[in-house]
Amino acid sequence: MTSDYPPVRVVVLNYNGAGRIERCIERLLATRYSDLRVTVVDNASSDGSPARIEQSYPEVELIENGANLGFSRGNNRALREADEPYVGLLNPDTEVEPGWLEPLVTRLNGDPIAGGVGAKLLHQHDRIPVRLTTATFEPPPPDRRRLGVQLFGAETTAGLAEVTGGAHGVELNVSGQAFRWTDGCTALAVPVDRASTWLRLDVAAGDGRAKVPITVHAGDHLLGEVPIGSDRTTVQLDFKAELVAGLARPAIECAGIAPLDDGSMRDRGTQLLAGVPWSAWDSPGFSQAREIFAPKGAAVLYRRSMLDALDYLDDGIFMYYEDADLAWRARRRGWRFWYEPSSVVRHEHAALSREWSPGFVRNVEFGKLRMLGKNAPWAWVAQHAAAAVKFGAGDARRGLGMRNAEAARLAFARLLALTSAATVGSRTWQCRRREARLAPLDGRELHPFIEML
Repeated sequence: MTSDYPPVRVVVLNYNGAGRIERCIERLLATRYSDLRVTVVDNASSDGSPARIEQSYPEVELIENGANLGFSRGNNRALREADEPYVGLLNPDTEVEPGWLEPLVTRLNGDPIAGGVGAKLLHQHDRIPVRLTTATFEPPPPDRRRLGVQLFGAETTAGLAEVTGGAHGVELNVSGQAFRWTDGCTALAVPVDRASTWLRLDVAAGDGRAKVPITVHAGDHLLGEVPIGSDRTTVQLDFKAELVAGLARPAIECAGIAPLDDGSMRDRGTQLLAGVPWSAWDSPGFSQAREIFAPKGAAVLYRRSMLDALDYLDDGIFMYYEDADLAWRARRRGWRFWYEPSSVVRHEHAALSREWSPGFVRNVEFGKLRMLGKNAPWAWVAQHAAAAVKFGAGDARRGLGMRNAEAARLAFARLLALTSAATVGSRTWQCRRREARLAPLDGRELHPFIEML
């Protein structure tokens, strides 16, 4: 070992991650690096994973918390005890490539004011391009769209597909079920693995229409042509393993965190279609190292001296936005951050938190308000608080009017986020006053990195 490659501590936070944390540790221990030290922090898991980790991986340090402390407090316990010059964070639903760590270390070695560097995060499963074509019709005025069929969802054994083109925004049918109208040709990115041999479409012709044929291609290969009626139905189309192998391509889960012009954040690589996010295909545009606003906490290497100066992640944020908050505060103190594409990590996005579940929504909304309350202009804080009220009211109306229990739970989750933000308002204000002594809280740190919606 030379001084160019100092010892590195990587912390993995676990909470009921059995079946995933083991794969994460095994891939991490196979990292090609001269002095890698691994700590697993367990947030009071009830699935037996701490005992299995202790038994199967004696070289891994295990820290057991007596409660679920969340992402920030859980990781901070290990970070504050670390004495290595560089310390990393990995989510338990990640799998690293063997050479992932050395490029991150090299980047920090080469830039003394770099506080951290993030890996290229790819989705766990590669995807194949699929297109769905159908005849369109024009609905009654004032709707001037050309509509194809109602798409409720698409999936394989590897997970849910994303719509990447040719569809309108999310709507609810008379039963309160969410769907999207397609247009004449709709593009999908369909996740696949070795077990994938079929694509399942959840569709309806809608509006009382007679049987409408839909044609489905994977690449240039015809999967099938199927007539569908007005009622919601499931269509399963088979494809061969060699087709999957020939078409599968990686998709970007995150190439760093980019701010938007209202102070919220979005993963680089995330695109929007009619307000619904989808993940860009990996491409040469994501192959260049560049300065970013913030690295994502799912796979990042930090300089410990920066963490010491900032008092680590914000213990007041349970999870989500703590990585952006850290970078925002760090930039005010002269640090910067990098995206390093030669470091590749696979990530099973939101595998342990169920994206857009009530718990997810509550933590995202609170984390965002806490971050903005500490770092942003008051107008941005008010804008996001008002948006939370608006969306919560809409969820409440759906919950009551359509007897939709999930919508009611979402409304309650947003209410909890708002009340929690108000409850800790005095502590947030103290943090804000401390930040305001360093620079005006006018969003200037975001300006070079803003991506417009």
